[in-house]
Amino acid sequence: MTLVTPRIYGLLTSLCVPLAKLYLKKRAKKQPDYLLNWDERFARKPFPSPVKPRLWVHAVSVGETNAAAPLIEELVKRFGDIEVLLTCMTPTGRDAGLKLAKRFAGRVTQCYLPYDVPAYARRFLDETRPRLAVFMETEVWPNMLAEIHRRGIPVVLANARESEKSLKKALQFEAVMRPAFAAFDAVLAQSKADAARFEALGAKNITVCGSLKFEVREDPGQTRLARDFKAKAGRPVVLIASTREGEEAMFAPLLRCFAGKATVLLVPRHPQRFNEVAQLLEAAGLDVVRRSACPSLEALDARHDVIVGDSMGEMSFYCAAADVCLMGGSFGNTGCQNLIEPAAAGSPVILGPSTYNFAQIAADALRMGAAFAVKDAREGITRALELVDNAALRSLASQRALTFAKTYTGAVGKMADKAEELWKKSA
Repeated sequence: MTLVTPRIYGLLTSLCVPLAKLYLKKRAKKQPDYLLNWDERFARKPFPSPVKPRLWVHAVSVGETNAAAPLIEELVKRFGDIEVLLTCMTPTGRDAGLKLAKRFAGRVTQCYLPYDVPAYARRFLDETRPRLAVFMETEVWPNMLAEIHRRGIPVVLANARESEKSLKKALQFEAVMRPAFAAFDAVLAQSKADAARFEALGAKNITVCGSLKFEVREDPGQTRLARDFKAKAGRPVVLIASTREGEEAMFAPLLRCFAGKATVLLVPRHPQRFNEVAQLLEAAGLDVVRRSACPSLEALDARHDVIVGDSMGEMSFYCAAADVCLMGGSFGNTGCQNLIEPAAAGSPVILGPSTYNFAQIAADALRMGAAFAVKDAREGITRALELVDNAALRSLASQRALTFAKTYTGAVGKMADKAEELWKKSA
């Protein structure tokens, strides 16, 4: 694999463009929005040119876009009269970006980042002309980074994380990935373990800043509605958050044990699976209602045993409503989804065995009593029942979850300091 050089990689990505088109068409069968704004992905449409100094932020999808929000807010305050270009790779990421753009009253524009083909990278940078680039979390595009470096544009990898699994994959293509990581002017890592892995990949100027996902901004409207929902339920609420394929089938036969004791909110990770998941739960004989069947959150009936959260942009509501959270992604083999948001809302988190995407954060949550480790879905449901049945234990675990989340705030200021330093140098 190390025989793949940067030049060969560039040629291969150019040759793979037809495969990228087939991939989009395949994804569009379940999620038609993948066919929208097609020309942006292949650099066939003019990209928005700046009229003011431009900050470019690239966030692949919903989670990264939401994590970027507090950093963008802080940088806009510090940089003054600028504009922000927000790029993503998924329709759900674009939807999240649209909501973010509305918060900044026209100062944020967005588009898809074109695929990592040398010619596309050149055209994108020719037309967008960013003064500073900020890539979020795991986004490392070798051809784009090579072109950014060639032009002398400062670039930051913010909220950066690198799992052991990802490190091993990257090292298989060391000749391509080392120059890519070395192109970053600053790598702002979530943890010491992440920093060590980035160093092994050739990254320089690494700073451990913590995670932006601890910088959760409370949505007052959704928090109020969650409080009303809990009052109507009159019993504890168990959230099964961001489930991945296969996990719902693990939980479905076990959910009857909550009947009369708790309301279950089950929220699939990907919108293209909403119908599939609801049908699976209905086929299991459960009393199911879909969020989409209700005209508003106010109308959501908390008396049903299982509510499928088939909506976008309402995770703040689901987390604020929860008394206990079983964390999706940790019961299959997909490395866990973001456990920080439910913890920040005061919900203790139950983690399955797969947490490699959040290894350090999960370990800290367990150490501080904010989370519980279980070996499988059945044990997870048993632990959730213990918390449902024991109000004192639930309250203690909730306080520990809040303490855990507060301990890790402050990342946004550290990351903004590094970005501001590079912004001033590029003037």
